[in-house]
Formats: sequence, structure tokens, C-alpha cells
Amino acid sequence: MQLTLFYISIIFLLLLPGWFLFLAVFGKTTKFSALEKFTASFGFGLVAINFLIMLLGKSGFIITGKSIIITVLFFLAITALAYKLQIKKAKKETSLEEKNDENKLFSFSKNQTALIILILALTFFIKTIYLSDTIFPTSTDLGHHMYWSKLISQTGHLPNYQESDIIQTEDSYRVSDPEPIADFIIGEHLIFSAINLLSRISFVSYFPTLILFLFNILAILAIFILTLRFFEKSGADQAQTIAILALFFAGPIYALASPQAKFASGGVIGNTFGNFLIPLAIYFFARALNEDNRKMMFSAIFTTAGMFYIHHLSSFVFIYIFIFTLLFFILFNFKNIPSYLKNWSRLVFSPEVLSLLFFCFLFLVFIYTPTYLDSSAVGTAVGTPSKSTRTGLTFSQLSFSSGQIRMALGLVGLVILIASVRRKTYSSVFLIGWTASILLMSLRPQWLYLDIPSDRIANYLIFPLIIASAFAIFWIFSFSQNYIHPKFLLASFLLLLVFSFYSGFYDNAQSLSSGSNPEKALQVFTASKYVSEKARPGERVIKDHNYLVADSWIKLFFMQDYNFPFSRSFFKRYDDPTKPREMCTLWMISTPNTENGRKCFSDLGIKFIILNPNYDSVQFEKTDQFWKIFAAKDVGVYYQKNNQQ
Repeated sequence: MQLTLFYISIIFLLLLPGWFLFLAVFGKTTKFSALEKFTASFGFGLVAINFLIMLLGKSGFIITGKSIIITVLFFLAITALAYKLQIKKAKKETSLEEKNDENKLFSFSKNQTALIILILALTFFIKTIYLSDTIFPTSTDLGHHMYWSKLISQTGHLPNYQESDIIQTEDSYRVSDPEPIADFIIGEHLIFSAINLLSRISFVSYFPTLILFLFNILAILAIFILTLRFFEKSGADQAQTIAILALFFAGPIYALASPQAKFASGGVIGNTFGNFLIPLAIYFFARALNEDNRKMMFSAIFTTAGMFYIHHLSSFVFIYIFIFTLLFFILFNFKNIPSYLKNWSRLVFSPEVLSLLFFCFLFLVFIYTPTYLDSSAVGTAVGTPSKSTRTGLTFSQLSFSSGQIRMALGLVGLVILIASVRRKTYSSVFLIGWTASILLMSLRPQWLYLDIPSDRIANYLIFPLIIASAFAIFWIFSFSQNYIHPKFLLASFLLLLVFSFYSGFYDNAQSLSSGSNPEKALQVFTASKYVSEKARPGERVIKDHNYLVADSWIKLFFMQDYNFPFSRSFFKRYDDPTKPREMCTLWMISTPNTENGRKCFSDLGIKFIILNPNYDSVQFEKTDQFWKIFAAKDVGVYYQKNNQQ
């Protein structure tokens, strides 16, 4: 029953609001294929449900399953009314010739259709095999995120992103008052809370990973439709061929790399949503400019605004993509910029777009301001790189993370686009700006005054390289067919495909996990539930992060604070000169019987210690100050008898 409610919740919270909003914006139109409508509806739905729940939370109502259902039904009614009013007023938007062009672009031959289905099926199969072994909730990032989602569900209010920490005052230690943290954005958590409230499915389950898997597949579809639209002016046949090649590089090849299945199983929510919304926003921007369409511009800005409430890094990267695209367009079309400015102003200053911009401004100022807009949070992303991990990757590192075959072909495609006459078109400039901006951000962040981990930025390079690679293959073989014998050309193409398969599937094989250790995680969850039931008010808990599986999920059994239980972090972090930190969490587990360890226990009131007995039991067994109250193969819980002096 829960599984059925889970699927119904996805349809009710994501697909229906997005579909109804899409109809309200575009009305009855033939400008979109069914695949485009389906893909865009999930993007619209994700953004819409976030705005709706934020409005609900700020309006004074309690966020419950019932209030969410009423809010969504009200939204569906308004958008349905807007759709009907638009149908009555609107004239026929497209001519028969335009309709035929639209149908032709998405009218694939039987062989092409079979190939697309085969690629998607293979993609789904590979990712499913991987996720079947990693879907159990053990991911550190996902555990952190689900704390906030569960907090929303439990309290019925939007969360205050804050945590308490251990601080030293003179010669004693204490727990600080909650202080704001800027690491999280509300749009990463609302959809999970809503699904939980409607379906009652537990957060400590498979459902968060399934949601991320869904959006990973949607991102691949977004790349497919974006590629079709990028090259539609070259003819339907060429656009279809390039799009199928892009689907091949986006799907089964490197299917388990970091921005794909690994991000789904790893609980990297913001990047997974961002990797879907970025190509979707570019899709609408490109179509708005190519077709001089105000509704497309409305959709582009709406999608972008939603992205800013979902993931700060994706939004930050998108700003650079937009800036680079604008600079390249000015460079390639300098003489005609005045006429283009008139077209752009007509789009931006249209009633639809101005109304949306005004709504976004009011929402930002009066309803909800993202936590990362705090000056200190901005300062962590902008500036001279503060660590070696933020000074840029080497080209070989970037090639390895992006896939060597995709990097080589993508750069060839980029050079061809820049050298060709078509570089002046909106579609080409978007692809050039998209690729060049992330290349520079990954390789030379100091040139752009960035202070962000370079490997995180590099993950965004995959998708533009995919499209550029597909274009490069098509252009090279199309150009060569006039000079090279067809048999040799076919052999070369097959050889390239074989090499791509080998490279991509070798990466897939290397990415296969040995498993998510569900048995060990279950031990941790059982111990956590036991401690949460036995701990009395005021008794604090500490756990280890180095050797426990799924330890970030422990906080979901207590729900007292984001930093509860306290955690012994990675050992190297206690020696990091760039970020000095408290030492109590290290001393209380590593050296509990020393003077420092005893003082930390006494000052902080720590009573329970959750750890892996295979690594840390000795120091607790050789003293009579601790009782072992829970024992399992990979988890042990110790209780401090009395505060140590």
C-alpha cells in the first residue's frame, strides 16, 4: 500500500502540477512533442511544489498531508481556469507548416525508435543493477538532507537551518546555542517531506534514492530534447542523428559516473536536481530567443528561479554559463548587437515576464530568502582559492572525471563550432558558452575568482561535452564521406563505437560498488533506536563517523539537533590548519580515559557512545567507567556510569 501511495504522490506532487502549469502557460499548442511536455512538466512541478509549500509554511498554516493536498488542488484549479481562459482568447498559434515541422523533428523512423528504446532500456538496466545494491539508506549526504526533510514533516513548519556545536569557554566546554548554517537550501528537502506526508513512507528507506534516480533519468531526457532543438535548423535528419548519439553518450556510457547513478545513490540532491534544471532552463532560453517567444522566456526564468531555491552551486554555475554565453554572442555578433538588444528587450519587458520577475522579487524579499545569500556564505564561494582542492584540476584529472572519449570528442566539437559559420546562432553560442565556462571554472578557478572545490564544478562539464561529442562525430563523418570510401568510413565509425563502449563500460565496471552494507547499517539503526528509547532528557550522545556505516542517519532517530549526536569526524580534520575545530569529539572516543577526555565527558554530559567495536572497544573495556549496553558484530554502545572527574 505504501508503495502505491508513493507512486501516487509522485504523480500528484510533481507531474500534475507541472502538467497543469505547462497548459496554463502554453495553452493548446503544437510547439511541443509529448516527450518535451512530459520532461518539462516534471521541471515545472518540482519548482511549483517548492514555491507552494514555502508559501504554505509562511502563511501560518501547518504543513501536513491534508494542507499540501488542499494547496495542490487549489493550484490545479487555478491553472485549469487559466488554461480555459487562454483557450477561449487565443487564436491558432502555429500554421499547418509549423505543425508539420514540429511533427517531423520528433517523427523517428522505426529503426531510430528501436535504437532509442534500446539505449534507454540499457541505461535503465545498468543504473538499476547498480542501485539495487546501493539503494539501502547508507549515504552520508542523504542522511544529512533527510534530517531536515523529517524535521519539516514532524514540526509542520519550514526549518531554521541551524545547529549547536561544542565550544570552549575559558577552561571548560559547553554546547553552544543553535547558530545558522548555510550548507543547505530548502528546495532540496521539501519534495521529500511532501512525499512522506502523503504516503507515510519512512525516510529511512529506499524512497529518497528512487526520487533522485527519477530525476537522473529526466536529466538524460532533457539532454536528448535539448540536442534536438539545438540542431533543428540543420534539418530533422541531422538533429535526430546527433540527438541519438547524445543519448548514447548520456545513457549507457559512463552510466554510473559521479553526476549520474553515483549521485543518485550517494544522495547528492542539489546536483541531481541541478543537472536536470540547467539543461531544461537552457532549452527554454534557447527556444525563447530562437523563436522570439515570450512564453518560452517566462518558462526559462521560472525554471531558473526554482533552481536558485534548490541548489546554490548549480545556480552559481548557471550564472557563469549565462555570462559566458552572452560574451560569446556579443563577440560573434558584435555588428548586429543593437538589433538583438531590441529583440531581447521585447521579450524581457513583456507583461508575462515582468509579472514573473515581480513575483520572484516579492517572494525573495517578503516570503523566503535562501540562506546562501548571507554575505558570509557568499564569501565562501568567491575569492582566491583557499585550499589545494580549489585551485583547479589538471587536464588529465578533468579528462578522467569526464570520460576521456567524451572529453576528446567534446573539445573537437567545441573547436568545430567556434570555427564554423553557425557559431553565431543562439544554439551554438549556448553550447560554446556552456562548455567553455565550466572548462575554465574547473581548470583555472583563480582566473574567475572562485573558491569552490574544483571537482564539484567539474561534474557539470559532462552534459555539454555529451552534446559537443555527438555533434563532433556527426560532423566528422559527414565531412569525410566525400573523401573516404564508405566501407572504410563505416569501419571507422564502428571502431569508434567499440572504443566508446569499452571506455564507458570499463568506467561502469570500476564504479560498481561492493554494496551498501545493509547488514551493518541495520545494526546501526537498531542501536540508534535502542539508545533513543533509553536516553533520558539531558543525556547526550556521541558517535563515530570513521568506522560506522550510515552514521549520518543516526540523527533521524533522535531529531534533537542537526549536530546530535555529536560525531568524531575524520581524523585529518582535527589537524586542518585552515579550519581549527574543537577536540572533544576526538578525545571522548579515541582517548576517553585521559584528562582531556574525562573533562569533555563531564562538561558536556555525554552518556552514550556509539562506535564500531572492531576499532574502538579497547579503550572502553579497560576501565570500569563504562558499561557495554548494546553489542553487535559491527556496532557497540557504551554507557558512562557517572560523570568523570
